[in-house]
Amino acid sequence: MSFDKNNSQDKPNLATEEYWNDTYNVELDNFKNFGDPGAEWFGHSIGLKMIKCIQSNCKISQEDPILDVGCGNALLLIQLAKLGFSNLYGIDYSAPAVKLANSIVKDQKIENIILKEFDFLTDDVKILPTFSLVLDKGTYDVISMDDESKEKRSRYKENIINLLQPNGMFLIVSCNWTQLELNEQFGDAFQVVHTIPTPSFQFGGAVGNTLSATLYQKL
Repeated sequence: MSFDKNNSQDKPNLATEEYWNDTYNVELDNFKNFGDPGAEWFGHSIGLKMIKCIQSNCKISQEDPILDVGCGNALLLIQLAKLGFSNLYGIDYSAPAVKLANSIVKDQKIENIILKEFDFLTDDVKILPTFSLVLDKGTYDVISMDDESKEKRSRYKENIINLLQPNGMFLIVSCNWTQLELNEQFGDAFQVVHTIPTPSFQFGGAVGNTLSATLYQKL
């Protein structure tokens, strides 16, 4: 799955809150009627790779605070909770997404996840605690599709920096930016700790990846 940053035909839906509200209202109905929690963004395997990366490369305890930006149905946080992580936060600007996530968390009897309806770009991040680790699986991609992408990406980066504790970690998965592009955008404030291997493809003699997944540490 990939988005063209320069193709306006891609922008109207995924870049709007209305799209996500409609999407999560459908998934909320499916969960109520069939117990289906919905899909994992970028698939289940990348979530497992993120967790393995956290366990192997993040020097954090299970009690350290972790934030998922644009948590959606919170399935990634739920997996972390089941592994013993006990200080988990999820934010999403879509009210139906947060309602779905709370429903799933309650159904699975998980008590260590705090979920909040919160717009990462317009709400005041100072009301949030600081974190040892911030996760992003697709949210930066959606922000990048907006007509005011450059300004919003700058605000996003500033908020990530402000929310991270000294030497905090930032794990991002993107289908819209290459590894080099992510390094160019975040490299002045972060250093690369680990790059998660992702599926590759070859076309016209060039090799690329369907996803870029990188763990950074705040400088």
